[in-house]
Amino acid sequence: MKAGRATLSYAEMEAAGHFDRPCTPKAVIEYLNACIGESHGDAEILGEAIAYLAGEENLRAIARECGLPVEVVRRQLSGRRTLMGALRALGLQLRVDLAG
Repeated sequence: MKAGRATLSYAEMEAAGHFDRPCTPKAVIEYLNACIGESHGDAEILGEAIAYLAGEENLRAIARECGLPVEVVRRQLSGRRTLMGALRALGLQLRVDLAG
């Protein structure tokens, strides 16, 4: 658990055996939407959840797709970013659904 945070991250919860990693598209959508809702749009928690779902191999694939080093993608997912703050300021909430 990170200092200053009262709850475990989603990866820490999974590692502690609280639940299994979602693996179907529906389960991933439900998981991410629950993370968004429960975190009240906290970008750090959402980033942790995305990194956890992706795993190391998929983080590398995401980095390649974005044309960025994997360390940059990991850093972008680990902290507060302007998108979630902007959405909160506008009274909006992010939701996840299947593409296509």
